[in-house]
This record gives sequence, structure tokens and C-alpha cells, in this order.
Amino acid sequence: MAERTILVLPTGDLYAEIMSPKAEADLQALGKVIRREEGGRNVSPDEISDLLPQADVVLTTWGAPKFDAQLLALAPRVKLIAHAAGTIKGFIPEEVFDHGIQVSHAAAIIADSVGEWTLTVTLMALRRAYDFNRTMHEGGWAKRDFGFGEELYGRRVGVIAASMTGRAYIKLLKPFECDVVVYDPYLTETRAAELGVTRIDSLDELFRTCDIVSSHAPTTPETNGMISAERLALLRDGALFINTARAAAIDYPALTRELQTGRFRAALDVFPKEPLAADSPLRGLPNVLLSPHIAGGTQQSRKRLGQAMVDEIGRFLRGEPLRYAVSKQMLATMA
Repeated sequence: MAERTILVLPTGDLYAEIMSPKAEADLQALGKVIRREEGGRNVSPDEISDLLPQADVVLTTWGAPKFDAQLLALAPRVKLIAHAAGTIKGFIPEEVFDHGIQVSHAAAIIADSVGEWTLTVTLMALRRAYDFNRTMHEGGWAKRDFGFGEELYGRRVGVIAASMTGRAYIKLLKPFECDVVVYDPYLTETRAAELGVTRIDSLDELFRTCDIVSSHAPTTPETNGMISAERLALLRDGALFINTARAAAIDYPALTRELQTGRFRAALDVFPKEPLAADSPLRGLPNVLLSPHIAGGTQQSRKRLGQAMVDEIGRFLRGEPLRYAVSKQMLATMA
């Protein structure tokens, strides 16, 4: 078989972030590797217009250009796009699949990290770890200031969407023997049983009855704004709301107003506009744990992204089924 050409789009620090020495060596062993000249994280079509015609495979990550009709016309040989990151929306339109190009992404790798972070903030918020830490640093003795925290064990947890990140969180909840209910119109009773959760048809009931509500919903027309002011008002006093997914599903002004009352707590990793404004009313609220869209990022997971897609390229070149394949049909419900 003729040697295949693999075009690698990330460069510089971004390349180093996702590619370990092993991943780089494995990639070199798969075929001829070509790379664009050093540039920024965002790749313009002009930067790769001379390279695309040579490529059989393209390795992408954050900052990839949109593979529209104009770019596809420059890529007659490309048969696989392997994305060493999460979402492919925004740069992989349906036309890519119509051209017979296979697509793979590493969202499942990121999902594991998001699940771990979601469990982390669940425990931190319930046990009030950040309150104790802050009070101790300020010279106080936190236990005497506001009592004890709460356990996760046996609590009723509502998970919105059995997405990759939702499933990763559910898996990590198992040792705590929580009563996990999931709202997801696409989740079947059979799949719910496999996950060990209860499928719930009413999002209102989930908000009304759960001690902890964690959103893992993708951005789709169906989910836009579905966590409304009315639903947030259903959360019981003392509940915990977590969002490590997308911001579009949530009415953030309404969420902010509720949190300003101190009625319940929240752990928020994503926001409608990022970075979060310096004067955001969310900053400084003692009942809110904030993080800078970091749930999916760890040193180890970044390296696993690159390795997973190098391994995927190897499967493709050997004619084996892809492990992380994306289909045209999946686009409608993906984050």
C-alpha cells in the first residue's frame, strides 16, 4: 500500500500540549507527516491551501478551519479528519460526510475529565470545602462559624442529559449509592437500566425533587433556554446546581438572581460570555464555586487527546473500525 500523508494542523505550544513523545513517534510510524509553518492556534484556510491537496488524513484540534465547500475542494484525497479535542460543531458541516470523509473526535476523553471535575465540585460544595478554606485563611475557625457540611452518600441527584459527560459523572457517583434520575428524551428505559439510573420524563419534577442537579446538556434548538427562571425557582432551599456543560441551556440572569438570594448553591464552569466579566455579580457570592471553563482540562487528558487520535488514524489506515467515529446523524444532538 502506498504511503499515506497525514497533515497535522496544531503547532507550537498547542501541539506540545496534546502530543506526547510516544504519540509523535507513533504518528511518524504511520505515514508521511506534513505540518503547517508555525502559527497561531486558529488555522486559516490560506495557511493550509498548499498542504491539503497532499493529505489523506488531517489531524485537527482547537482552532481548526471550517471544512466548507471551498476547503473541501482543496482536499480531494482526504478520507479522515481526526479531531484531538471535543466538539466538531462549527468546523465539520454535513458536506464533509457527503464527500465520503470519515470523522473521529476525542470528546470521550474530555468527558472523563469533566465527570471527575463534576464529582469534585459536588463534594467540595456539599462539604463546604472552599468555605472552610477561606475562613481558615482569614483567621477564623470555620466549624464554629457555619456548622457542618453535607454528605453525598445516598442523595437524590438529577442529571440533565445522558451525554458523554453525564454518563461519566453517573459512573463516578456509583460508590456513593445515590438515587440518580436522568432527564433525557433520547434515553431509553433499557439504556437507563444499564446505567443504573431512573429515567424521568419531567424536567420540572427533577428540579423539584433533587438535592443536586447537574446539567450536561448540549447546545441544540431543543435545549436552548430550557433551564428557565421557572425551573430554577423549583430548586429547594439548600440544593446544589452544577453546570459543566454549555451555557445556552440556562437562563443565566435568572440563575444569578436566584443565587444572589443565597437560597441554594452552585458550581459553574461555563458562562454565556467568556471570560467571565470582572464585574460579574456572580463573583464574590459565597454560595457559588466558579471555575474558568476548565472541567475538561488536565495535563493527562490533554496528552490522551493526541494519543487517542493517533491511535484512531492507525485504525483507519489498517482498515479497522474507528473507536470514536462521528456520523452525520449524530450532528443534530451533539454538543
